[in-house]
Amino acid sequence: MTDIWGNAIKWDGMPIKKPGLYYGIPLEKYLSAKICEGYSASSSMLGRIFNESPAHLYSSWDGNPHKIEEPESKYLTLGRASHHLLLGEDSFSTLYTVRPAKWDSWRTKDAQTWKAEQERAGYTVLVPDQLEQIKGMARALGAHPLVQAGILNGLIEHSMFWQDAETGLWLKARPDAVPNDSGDYADLKSTMSVTDYALRKSIGDFGYYAQGALVTEGAFRVLGQKNTTFSLVCVERDPPYCVRVVTIPEGDLIRGERQNRLALRLFAKCLKDDVWPGPGTTDAEMIGLSDRNAEWLDKKLEAMEKELLT
Repeated sequence: MTDIWGNAIKWDGMPIKKPGLYYGIPLEKYLSAKICEGYSASSSMLGRIFNESPAHLYSSWDGNPHKIEEPESKYLTLGRASHHLLLGEDSFSTLYTVRPAKWDSWRTKDAQTWKAEQERAGYTVLVPDQLEQIKGMARALGAHPLVQAGILNGLIEHSMFWQDAETGLWLKARPDAVPNDSGDYADLKSTMSVTDYALRKSIGDFGYYAQGALVTEGAFRVLGQKNTTFSLVCVERDPPYCVRVVTIPEGDLIRGERQNRLALRLFAKCLKDDVWPGPGTTDAEMIGLSDRNAEWLDKKLEAMEKELLT
């Protein structure tokens, strides 16, 4: 791993033309459509194409000259801030500030003015409760044996870039940390719950299996690493701040690879045709109840009919 780290490339501020592991790239630049010499795709972009539609991606994509700015949710803000602080990034104090205790809301004009000034200066503003959440999560993470053993250790804020042979498009992945002594990648996730049901739902809803597939592909294409794994270090946002570490099964990573490939092909087609369709087809389509809801309704109807006809 020492040789891999030694080959990391400092970004020179110009569009990337060479595959590699880069550092010194601010997140907003990494997300930009112009970070590479050609168009690039991240896991979140491919996931949005696959799970929503090309139209949904294009509406807020940096490559759209008429893109719509989407406001960041409070959970995404909390997640980003917790990553900066919990993973030991030095830039937390230069990116985030906390609302002074003299205001308990944004209702007053003075509070609103202060918030606007901070945002113009480039800060993301947190409220005191959010900072307390981050501190609670940090304490819980620090007490977990696998975190103590270094599962989140490694190179922070390093990005992988490589060019896809089939489409010619660039792919990019930005793991929370490039591991320093193994090919076992781990990503920190803040979540509402770490119960079995909640984690399975999150892995599906947020496409973590596809994210893991892209990270492990990047590890192979850029760093030459084989037999890599991808785990999630999940911590609850609220007390008791329970922590669970779960590894994505190989079969699900394979599904993620297939999903990423299909989404990338669709992205390439949309770029070529300059057509970004929404979900479905142009014909009328039949959509009804889900199997689960249909089964529940059938049972209820049967029970009520039996009751009322006897």
